[in-house]
Amino acid sequence: MRALVCFLVCLPMLAATAIVDAASTVRLPPSACAPADAIFSDGFESVSIPHNPSNGSGGAFPGNVTRIVSVPGVGSRSYYLYLPPAYTPTRAWPLLLALHGAGGAGTAPAAAQQVRSDWSYWADNKGFIVVAVVGNQAQGGWGAPGDVAELSATLDDAFASYNVEQSRVYLWGYSAGAHYGHALALNNTDYFAAYGVSAGSLEQYACTDDATCAALLAGVQPKIPVDIHLGNGDPLYLTYGAGRDPIRFQNGRWVSGQNLFYTLFVGGHWYTIAHLGQIWNNICPFALGP
Repeated sequence: MRALVCFLVCLPMLAATAIVDAASTVRLPPSACAPADAIFSDGFESVSIPHNPSNGSGGAFPGNVTRIVSVPGVGSRSYYLYLPPAYTPTRAWPLLLALHGAGGAGTAPAAAQQVRSDWSYWADNKGFIVVAVVGNQAQGGWGAPGDVAELSATLDDAFASYNVEQSRVYLWGYSAGAHYGHALALNNTDYFAAYGVSAGSLEQYACTDDATCAALLAGVQPKIPVDIHLGNGDPLYLTYGAGRDPIRFQNGRWVSGQNLFYTLFVGGHWYTIAHLGQIWNNICPFALGP
């Protein structure tokens, strides 16, 4: 795989050998997002679904798995996977990269394991692999030197150890992971098929104001599908500009209901397991095409 692209000082850019210079978003047939026991019943419809298996093998499955990777400039790092009971290396599986929020110094490993656990219900029911990485930022979040290298090394290891459908790599983040996730996905649209954010804001990391956000979104190709879940009592919505993000995407030529999905729910700075299911249903129908 090519490495993730860097952004800001080093904007996030992943390494994707899987699909090089992918230039389009492909909408998948409903069978691609069927329940786990039906997802591969007839295999992929090769005519309409991009198919790029990593053909990885040797990783432990099913259930919770911890693996260790060597990251240049960082050292050895643990990351966490969840493989659903139906997983088999004879078929390529979608993969979701989950980015935890920041809970303070020393909290990142537990936070990574929590988001893995939170996604496991939908992984079981819908049929995908979950990968959760530990952020390097001092307060348990993202944006520290080494994060992009760690994410690249983690995904490379996952692709080598499991059979991943590399046209269907998705991203989701919560809070600090959502802020960072915006930047990571928008700067790596040839790597991620679609992404979702819970309690996140463009202004908190990807850009700083209306002008810089407009410039960022105008240059994004393809217009990667995005799901935004935001609470109407979240300070990000009330004070810090996240409520303007859907309009920013529309001004950047995203289309509501087609590749932009926005849920403003009654609540605060949180997500629920039900929200994760809604997000998956909105991002799952997309793959990367040439």
